[in-house]
Amino acid sequence: MASPVLSALTPVRSKVLAVLFFATAAVSHAVDWPQYRGLNHDGSSSETLRTDWSKKPPSVVWKKTINPAWSSITVSGGRVFTQVNRLFSGEPREVCVALNADTGVELWATALDEAVYPHAGTGSTDGPRSTPSVEGDRVYVFTSYLRLFCLCANTGDVVWNRDFISEFSGTDVIPWQNAASPLIVGDLIFLNSNVANQCLMAVRKSDGVTEWSGQTDTMTHATPVYATVAGTPQVVFQTLRGLVGVTPETGAVLWRYGFAPSSTSTASTPIVADDYVYGSSAYAKGAWTARVAKSGATFSVKQANYTQANSAYQNHWATPVHHEGFLYSIVERSSHSLACFSLAGRTNRWITSTVGSGSPGYASLIKVGGKLVILRESGELVLAEPNPVAYTEIARYQALTGTSWNHPAFSNGRIYARSNRQIVALDVAATVAPLPRLALTAVLLPSGDQMHLEIAAHDGSLLEPSDAGRIELLAAPSLADGTLAWGLLTASFTVNGGKLQADVPLPTDGTSRFYLVRERATLR
Repeated sequence: MASPVLSALTPVRSKVLAVLFFATAAVSHAVDWPQYRGLNHDGSSSETLRTDWSKKPPSVVWKKTINPAWSSITVSGGRVFTQVNRLFSGEPREVCVALNADTGVELWATALDEAVYPHAGTGSTDGPRSTPSVEGDRVYVFTSYLRLFCLCANTGDVVWNRDFISEFSGTDVIPWQNAASPLIVGDLIFLNSNVANQCLMAVRKSDGVTEWSGQTDTMTHATPVYATVAGTPQVVFQTLRGLVGVTPETGAVLWRYGFAPSSTSTASTPIVADDYVYGSSAYAKGAWTARVAKSGATFSVKQANYTQANSAYQNHWATPVHHEGFLYSIVERSSHSLACFSLAGRTNRWITSTVGSGSPGYASLIKVGGKLVILRESGELVLAEPNPVAYTEIARYQALTGTSWNHPAFSNGRIYARSNRQIVALDVAATVAPLPRLALTAVLLPSGDQMHLEIAAHDGSLLEPSDAGRIELLAAPSLADGTLAWGLLTASFTVNGGKLQADVPLPTDGTSRFYLVRERATLR
């Protein structure tokens, strides 16, 4: 694997800094899937995947039986996390498990809560619905009965936990229990706790202490999402009052779009696409689309639409994925179908009841490398183009037995999928050409507290937005002995003239800082 080569490396207090990276071989690029619906909370991965499944089927890295649950999968730090319904001391318990991502060997299992599912649950196949979220060496799990846990990712030991039912008298568990996953953004965890008058809540991920709470929005089964709407970063919840966007730092309500979704099953995560915000609900309630605008500091819903209350437009619990103005989703008509929904036109461009070898059933889907990866209820994986003209299948592969209502995940060239009986890791990695040699320049902004970074191809070729997902930015202070201690730095890059650009804050202690850019594969 290639090594980064540094040239003209100087402290950031100077005007310009250059760092070069040389790549010498074709590599694949690893990206974690650390939360429900992935790194960017949108059901997509910037990785590429191999599509010639008819010639070379997905390779089974490992497959094993697993206890039942409808929890999905997260992947981070070489581990796979999910929840199961398992007996502990003879009692059914909700259990968070960690598996080795390369072998499937169970690393630890931690019992968290009772596993009791009334309200016409799914019987022996039933189990926890929420998906663990991972950041660094911590795992965060929100149980069916409103207990929030922070676990050590290495051991499964409990670091801290909150029990909202015990803490707040009168807090109710909704029918079919909690299915929403904890959303991590920065130092905070966002969730709907269903606590009276403080349903929407942010707690500190370090110790679980409430940062802010408020609103009377009864929870649904839908996981909140972090996105930029009308140019403003925010957290969007779908509650029994409709859609609401709030400021992450304070919880202040920015805008609302009121409607009455199903109290039985509203589990599809809100979708944000540019300034459109889409929500859906099962049981003939339909779908809603809001177009959010901002004038000065004031937000408004300048365009709203209630799509027909019939099963051709509504999602049950599978969340759509967005691609170039269209949503691809599993909708509920007499036969479950895959549909392509136009956000601008507010109608389905096409709909098909045959996906792969039959009905999709309660399928789910994600997007990888610009392709749709659909997990049918039967456990068959189907690869398709996100084509707004017609359903366009690329390949299919029978991956699992049992019932697959669980969303798949993608990380490090692998599809991770599960059913109520099995869990599997499939290698579909595509070999891609390396990036060209990269040059990084850093210029101190006039404010004096931020550095403007620009990454360009040394040979003058143009970088694409997708290349931002292929690189890692590192920063290091200069230590007393002259060595550098490199650490990953989070930056949001934009593309301008074929170059990647980002502004990053400088340290407040006045120390010098150095920067380095390299392809993600150099860490493997």
